[in-house]
Amino acid sequence: MSDTLILLHTALAVLGIVVLVVLARINPVIILVLGALYLGLATGLGFESTTTAVAQGFGDLMAEVGLIIGFGVLLGSLLSTTGTLQRIVELFLRVCGREKSPYALGLASGIIFPAIYFDVALVMLAPIARSVAARTGVGIAALGGSLAIGLEVGLLMVLPGAAALASAGALGVPLGTMLLFGIPVGIVCILGGIFLHSALMRRTWQPAKDETTLNGGVDGMTVAEAEEPRRRLPLAVMLLPILVPLALIVSGTFAEMAGTSGGPIGFLSHPIVALLIGLLLACGITVYMLSRDALEKSLSKGAATSGTILLFTGVAGSLGEVISRTGIGDIISGLFETSPLSPLILAWVVAALLRLAQGSGSVAAITAATLLAPVVGGLDTSAVLVLLAAAAGASFGGHVSDNTFWMFRTLLGLSTRGAFQVYTLSQSIMSVVGLGVVLGLSVFV
Repeated sequence: MSDTLILLHTALAVLGIVVLVVLARINPVIILVLGALYLGLATGLGFESTTTAVAQGFGDLMAEVGLIIGFGVLLGSLLSTTGTLQRIVELFLRVCGREKSPYALGLASGIIFPAIYFDVALVMLAPIARSVAARTGVGIAALGGSLAIGLEVGLLMVLPGAAALASAGALGVPLGTMLLFGIPVGIVCILGGIFLHSALMRRTWQPAKDETTLNGGVDGMTVAEAEEPRRRLPLAVMLLPILVPLALIVSGTFAEMAGTSGGPIGFLSHPIVALLIGLLLACGITVYMLSRDALEKSLSKGAATSGTILLFTGVAGSLGEVISRTGIGDIISGLFETSPLSPLILAWVVAALLRLAQGSGSVAAITAATLLAPVVGGLDTSAVLVLLAAAAGASFGGHVSDNTFWMFRTLLGLSTRGAFQVYTLSQSIMSVVGLGVVLGLSVFV
């Protein structure tokens, strides 16, 4: 089949999914699977390969993030039950205030948490974002957008974000240089992206259309009225279920950078083990402060919530696997061979097209960086700027083929239309801001 037809069928599948979910309001799980089946058959994968891709995409993604999501949601439910989230929100608002809360959340998620896996940080910070929105009246659109922007910057631009590390290795960018450029560029992208996105949301956000509570929804992920505890603990102790997993994961990341990973450090710093430790600590604190019955009720509520999130996330993996098997990544990568664009703009465009096509920002950034690696030494443009341009492009246009789109939708209590405004639009705005910053730097570097 010709490359043009493959691109056409991919565009039709994505457009059809968006129209049926947003306008016809058909359940996204059903439509995502139907879209994946259509795309596989239309592009010539065949009956058996298509169904295999759908099942494998779901299973591979669940193997990667299923337990992380499940443990994270259960942990969030317990933190809400004990009143820990409520105290975090009160402290957060005392420190940064109402008006600055989106910027504080964005900078924290992008600059402080880049060593944390995107999905882990999301399930930990999403309930805080929802709760701050409810308490301040700022709105979930602004706070959700700041979280989407911050986490993406932390993943793609700031060390030791996973994609930033991989891209730096592909292009031979020294880690010191990446730190020197990545943090200030990331800060500008976060601040500029949040400012523009928040201004736009004040004009376009419609709570009746953009916010929703699904059956089994996200109620367990927000700050609820906590049961009166029979015993009290200092906030520092109540935060241990969050701080211990974060410390373990960060230690593993830095151990890997130092070449000393593996053994007990590698085991304890694995996100699944680290979150399980945090969950067990939260269970002990819940029983101590409240009761065993409160623990069981909270875990049941969290399990119901996580089931919805896992289903949405898994079927997005099915669509992503089918798209990857069509070879569309190779088609888009061929643009490097004939394009007259400057290296920075080309890196941005190809990374953006890869993100639009297959969903993953990490894959888009690393692929774009890898494609330019053989020629970057002969370019007049600095390699670190090429890397940052690719990272900015990889932030553009995440949508229904991106499993994180559906995690945002469910964890933040959004409709599909709302998820496009919070997740897709905020990161796309940040992506354009990032390109502008990199082009500006290229005048001086």
